Amino acid sequence: MDGPEFSPTNEQRLTLGLAPVEPGWEWVRLKDSNTPGFESWACFDGDVIRKHIHISPHGFTEDEYQERTAQGRTLLLPRTERGKPAKLSAATLSTRKSIGMRLTWSGGGVRLWNLNTYQTYYSSAMDKTPPVSSLEDLGAWLERWREETTPEDLAGVTAFARAKRRHVKYREGDFFRFKVGRREYGYGRILLDYHKMRKEKEPFWDILMCRPLVVKVYHLITENPDVPPERLRELPAMPSDIVMDDEIYYSSAPIIGHLPLEDRELDFPILYGGSISGPDWGKKTALFQCGRIFKRLEGTEPLPGCMSRWRNNGVAAGVFVRRSVWEACIAAGNNSPAWEAEEDLRSPACREFLRTICDQFGLNIEQLPIVRK
Repeated sequence: MDGPEFSPTNEQRLTLGLAPVEPGWEWVRLKDSNTPGFESWACFDGDVIRKHIHISPHGFTEDEYQERTAQGRTLLLPRTERGKPAKLSAATLSTRKSIGMRLTWSGGGVRLWNLNTYQTYYSSAMDKTPPVSSLEDLGAWLERWREETTPEDLAGVTAFARAKRRHVKYREGDFFRFKVGRREYGYGRILLDYHKMRKEKEPFWDILMCRPLVVKVYHLITENPDVPPERLRELPAMPSDIVMDDEIYYSSAPIIGHLPLEDRELDFPILYGGSISGPDWGKKTALFQCGRIFKRLEGTEPLPGCMSRWRNNGVAAGVFVRRSVWEACIAAGNNSPAWEAEEDLRSPACREFLRTICDQFGLNIEQLPIVRK
């Protein structure tokens, strides 16, 4: 075998922003005992590893590297004088940071992103394309992508692959744009920065990992990359969610404007349940969080069945909305499809239960900053 059983062609790589495999480069299979069923292949330019492919019937990754080897390509050399050589294998190579673009297929989805900038160029998660369920499907997807690539697409992905990393300052009230599939866009807004509250020691139920932001996504999917904030703020929006700040911080979801937030625009997920803090172990404690509203009741337990059901302390990896639900909400002009798809204390179906929770904390349900449609 001269190489992996499956890999993109150089023509396809060009339209993906991936470097081509040059004449004279050589594929070598690596030992990979950590992932049964997978094969790992390194592509050598002399003694330098330029590419790595990890492949199985259910997954594929192509990464780009610039790693030096020695002793007949058996040793992976250190990047610094203080480091030590390591025996070359898929496991040791995976400890090195890849560079440039990465193509992945797993779980039926395809993603193309830049490891240097931490920006995603394409994710099929919010595209209209059907799931890619086999290597054969992936081959068809790659060829369709190549055939549909326009000169404008080629210029765009080339610039994306060559881009430098950016760190973006953001604030509450900022509008951002994110890609939906290959040529469409969605828009959202930063409503609350929990990490800023943490730094400023503003009290809240601090059970959120990373640097959490509350963001909302508007009822809009468009090919227009320049929708003005003044128009966006008048659109209905999906129920807000708590996400990591990575996509905004690294400008994968670039900031496109700012306006001061008005009370009518606010909407925050509700966190409710028992404390998971070590000092509270064994104590009766109920907590409530909605935006900047934070309540703690000592000597009181959450309502029956609610110790962890509504804690909602998960933080999404990035801005994401299930496209089918998103489109249904846009068509309906309200969030009924979203409420039907996922149980949420803000849902009209949970209104009386939420009222009971508010009574427990002495809150007025009508004053909660939550979306009500």
